[in-house]
Order: sequence, then C-alpha cells, then structure tokens
Amino acid sequence: MKLTGRSAKEIGAFVVFFGAIHYAYYAIQNNPALVPPRERTELFYVRWLKQNVPALSGIGLKDPEIPRDKH
Repeated sequence: MKLTGRSAKEIGAFVVFFGAIHYAYYAIQNNPALVPPRERTELFYVRWLKQNVPALSGIGLKDPEIPRDKH
C-alpha cells in the first residue's frame, strides 16, 4: 500500500478527530460538577492498556479519594 497525499490527510484527520473525542471524554469525566468521582468510567481501550501494560497504569482516570473519618 502506497501512502498518497490524500490518504495521509485522511489518516491525519482521523487522528485529530479521535484525539479530540478522547480529550473531550476525559475532560468531562474529570470534572466533578458533571460526573461524580465514584461514577467515572474509563474508555475500553484505556482500561485494556492499563491491565496489560503495567507501565501505562498511570494514564486515564485516577482512583477517587476515599474520605477518612475524622475520629
């Protein structure tokens, strides 16, 4: 398969679109006014990456902090 100018532009457009969707999803998920911390969910491919590649476990959503009792 030869990479033509048109196919390079199409791939570039797809990458930009996919990146924008990914950014928007995580911007919404990380906003506590929109999604409560305990109801946040990972995208399926991020969850798969975190499970299968230990070096990538820091990407995506962070675990919600559990409030401690003040006793």
